[in-house]
Order: sequence, then structure tokens, then C-alpha cells
Amino acid sequence: MFTRKNAVKDDEKQRQVERFYILLRTLMDELFEYAPKSGHVKMPFNVSFGLIHDQRDSILLSGIEQKTGKKMYLYNVRIIGQMFEDKREQMIADKTADTLFSWIGDVCSLYVRPFVYDYVVNTQHRGKGAADRTTRQIVRGFLNKLVNDPELKYVLNTIKG
Repeated sequence: MFTRKNAVKDDEKQRQVERFYILLRTLMDELFEYAPKSGHVKMPFNVSFGLIHDQRDSILLSGIEQKTGKKMYLYNVRIIGQMFEDKREQMIADKTADTLFSWIGDVCSLYVRPFVYDYVVNTQHRGKGAADRTTRQIVRGFLNKLVNDPELKYVLNTIKG
């Protein structure tokens, strides 16, 4: 039976899903703009990035876009959402934003890690430890910019909704 109360709950849930998607998308866009400017990594050019909800257990799916022939990287929102749910109770109990920023850092690491590994290990011929350090430097710098740069305030405002 469909009631008015259920409709309100469904509308609220839909708004939350949309805000979550917008947060993930804006984080991706801003991080991929920041990463090459940091000087630590060269992001692949002539590629597309996006989000997808898929039942596979892979965080990153890649392939070739049929229309343009561009390489496409798709991040699995289902797995990122599970990561969020795993930390949700801790975020609610935490009276500061530390847990939220920890989760944002984890997501940013997921986004940029494959490209850092490819560049640092395969192009620069350095080890995986160097790739891990580079990933942490990029994410730390991005989080610092996210908190302190007034132009990026809109990214965090998506959480407030």
C-alpha cells in the first residue's frame, strides 16, 4: 500500500541519493583537476571518467566508449556507498568532521590511485611505496584545498543539501 508517509520517505531518500551522487561527482571532478596541477602525476588525457551502479565487486571498471573511441573509467557507486555505510555510524557518533573527511580521503584515494600507480611505477620506474606516498600527498593536498579554498566550498555544501 502506498501512503503519503511512504511517499515523503521515498522523496527524502531520493534527495539523499542525489546529494550523495553530486558529492561523489564533484569530488571526482575537482580531484582530477587538482592532481595534475600538484605536479605529482600526469592524469591520462583523452579519457572519460564517470560513476556507475554495478553489481560487480570491482571499484573501477574501464573500457572503450563506442561513440568516441575514448577510454572510459567508471567508478562503482555501489561499493563507494557501502564504504560510506560502513563509516556512517562512526560519523554520527563523531562530534567532529574527522570521520567524514577520513571517508572523503578514502574515496579520493580510490579515484586517483590507479593513475598514480601507472605513472609512478610504469613511467617513472619507482616502487609501489613511492606510489602510495604520492597518492597520500595528492589526497592530503586536495583535502587541504577542499577545506581552505573558498572556491571549493560548493563541494562540501552538497552535504548540507
